[in-house]
Amino acid sequence: MTRIVFDTTALSHFSRAERLNSLHEITADDECVLLAEVLAELVKGVAVYPSLGMISAESWLQRAALNELDELAAFAKYKGELGGGPERNNGEAAVLAWASANGGMAIIDEEVGRNIGARDGLQVHGSLWLVIRSFKSNVLDRATAEHIVDDLIGTGKRLPVSNGADLFTWAYRAGVLP
Repeated sequence: MTRIVFDTTALSHFSRAERLNSLHEITADDECVLLAEVLAELVKGVAVYPSLGMISAESWLQRAALNELDELAAFAKYKGELGGGPERNNGEAAVLAWASANGGMAIIDEEVGRNIGARDGLQVHGSLWLVIRSFKSNVLDRATAEHIVDDLIGTGKRLPVSNGADLFTWAYRAGVLP
């Protein structure tokens, strides 16, 4: 079992694509964490994307908050690096801080956040990595994995592929598949 802590982007786009059940399915063997800062960012988007309101009701997402001194210090460090004023990048900074203090895997789709986490030796991946991992473990078949990617792209999610049919080519080139 892997402890996974989600940034806002992955949860937002899976929700908007009506794929929260798919996300739960591909992380069913994991402990999934929803940080207070990420939830706050999602709540801000409910007026535009009402489906984001459903995320807080997902019982498979365990609630957590940054309370310990080492978590708060790491948050300040990552927030300083990510910038964006008081209202931007709080979710990413919190995810990186929590993962650095508590271990586990951070799911961050923004390259800057992933690069900062990797630089600090954290296990950081994006949403596509999760989809491929579930294919490799026979949770999803190829067609379903490609459909999920198409649905995510349909929400306006920026990915390194233009459609689901490109997923496996990307995965081989990125070294996610051998």
